[in-house]
Amino acid sequence: MSSTEDSAAKKLSALYWDVDVQETQLERLLRGDIERIGHIDRLNLYRRLLMTYDWYSVLALIPPERMKEALSASVIEHMYPPSLKNRYLYARSILFG
Repeated sequence: MSSTEDSAAKKLSALYWDVDVQETQLERLLRGDIERIGHIDRLNLYRRLLMTYDWYSVLALIPPERMKEALSASVIEHMYPPSLKNRYLYARSILFG
């Protein structure tokens, strides 16, 4: 595993410090290989990613083919604070029209 992959795995794992979940499972969920891990689904994972990390980390962690789903209304509507929610609504409008 490269240091970049190791760093990404650690960032994913840090999102769920309060849950016993394997890094590899989170990576598989993020890639779309599986639909959920217990109570964690991909939308929940996207939401935690967007609310925790800066934009450049988000871009590095979320595969490009998954970005539209990550910025979907289902994810953004449950985010807080409102200023962060508005930033991602703006990003979605710029990226996807």
